[in-house]
Amino acid sequence: METRNVLRNVFAPLLAAAILLAASPVFAQAQQRPVAAEAEAVALPVNACPAPLNLTLNANTPNVFTGDFAAGQLSNYQTALNYPGTDKHYLHTFQWKNEHRCCQITRAVLTVKMKANQGGSVNGSDAGNDDIVVMHLGAVVQPYSERIYIHPPVNFPFNTGQTASKTWNLTGTALANINANSRLSFDVEDDTMVQSATLQLSGCCLTN
Repeated sequence: METRNVLRNVFAPLLAAAILLAASPVFAQAQQRPVAAEAEAVALPVNACPAPLNLTLNANTPNVFTGDFAAGQLSNYQTALNYPGTDKHYLHTFQWKNEHRCCQITRAVLTVKMKANQGGSVNGSDAGNDDIVVMHLGAVVQPYSERIYIHPPVNFPFNTGQTASKTWNLTGTALANINANSRLSFDVEDDTMVQSATLQLSGCCLTN
């Protein structure tokens, strides 16, 4: 009986140690799984634009892509900022070359500041009926066609020197044309001078 007790006292701790060693990898693996899963989640790739596009163009240098305008506009136009005369359309085309490939413009904002070269009345044949329009291949790009002087804020009749400003966030067909052709054309009638015009573009390109 004493011999059995001695053997039991010797082998019992050894058996317990063996069971603990066998279970240790499983326990360690179970402990490591959440950490590994968390590390894997942190390592997920983040989609970023390889080459952001941010460009502001101005109309300081005259430029006209004649293919965007109608015959009546081309028959009687001028291209100078701050032109003081009457009865001449102001035409301008913004054109640019992308520095990188596969550029996609997602935001385009046209801002035009203007001033009347003569007075205006409601639906009269003076500055009161002047329009500003975006043009492409001889046609108006809707909905970007509006009277320049609108009440409110302009009160009719108005005098020479009346100012107006248009800011259009170009979407739809206008934005599609910009992406397809890297240009934007607009026309301002015809008793109104253009004091300044800018086109702000932003988007994303692939690197070369």
